[in-house]
Amino acid sequence: MSQDSDGPVEVCWPVPGGQAAQIAASFPDLTLRTEPAHQEAFAHPGQALPDPAQLVPVVEGLGSWVAARHRQPAGGLRQILIFNLGSGGQGTDIEWAVALRPAGQ
Repeated sequence: MSQDSDGPVEVCWPVPGGQAAQIAASFPDLTLRTEPAHQEAFAHPGQALPDPAQLVPVVEGLGSWVAARHRQPAGGLRQILIFNLGSGGQGTDIEWAVALRPAGQ
């Protein structure tokens, strides 16, 4: 990573557990990681936000939703890019998500 980098990129794709090692072997640069089942809270503002300041109300709303349900985050905020079939190839939609600790923890 350098000062010109936005940081690490993670590509997530669910695969059948019994086939994960075989699939990963086909991609030598792939780091196979599994994550236990969990709940996530997410916000879907639609297409990517052109101005970073527009992210503030999205993140605040997500945090308010989580707090109002007496839940706790179980990790950092994730930006998820989703290919939008309805956009005519004009880009992706975006979601912001945070994993949640099990209720009562």
